[in-house]
Amino acid sequence: MQDIVQNIADADSMADLWRIVRKFYRSEGFGAVAYSVPRQPGLSQSYEMDNVQGGFPENIADAYAQIGQGEANPVPRLAIEQGVPMRWTEIWAQIDPDPEQLHFLTVMRELEMGDGYSMPVFGPGGRNATVSVARPVSEEVMDNAPVERLHLIAQAAHTRLCTLMPEWPWAKNPLSGREMEILDWVARGKSNSVIAEILNLSAGTVDTYLRRIYDKLDVSDRTSAAVRGVGMGLIAA
Repeated sequence: MQDIVQNIADADSMADLWRIVRKFYRSEGFGAVAYSVPRQPGLSQSYEMDNVQGGFPENIADAYAQIGQGEANPVPRLAIEQGVPMRWTEIWAQIDPDPEQLHFLTVMRELEMGDGYSMPVFGPGGRNATVSVARPVSEEVMDNAPVERLHLIAQAAHTRLCTLMPEWPWAKNPLSGREMEILDWVARGKSNSVIAEILNLSAGTVDTYLRRIYDKLDVSDRTSAAVRGVGMGLIAA
């Protein structure tokens, strides 16, 4: 535990921090992680959140984005309001969903989103967010999750991010976890084919991700994307 906390404290970019967090939660049996930031500081009354995620199947990630970045999903906001980690199924059992929320829940169930935990994290100036973990390798992992430890690491990572990035320039249209990984390798001078081999993807998939990165960062080439990513604190220089 001390090692992972120290690694988080030593992270010098959002990309490094994301890799550390992803690796930790995978070691705990969770294949997917999402970081959700309210577009308004504090205990926002809005469901509008920006998200960075990794490990979710592409069909789930795309559907989530199409439903307004999950604005019909009450889970992150309720976790922040309650101030404690909450299991998704337990949250849904506590509320009477409105039509939009019910539609969101139906779509996610049809795509076999599964269960997860959302953990509130708090920062200066009302910079609150949630870290969610999902896609457990087994139901036993879900039922016996060391929630306090998962929450502690989530808060440590959020605190470090608030230090690394006093402002939130990336919060609108953020890159996904996979997109940050690819941009990081681009900045290291790796070709699409090499990145595909490193990440066990097809070259075509890497190319698709790269086009999305260009769109989100408002650039048109690899060098500009790398420079913009460094300037936004998404990857290390």
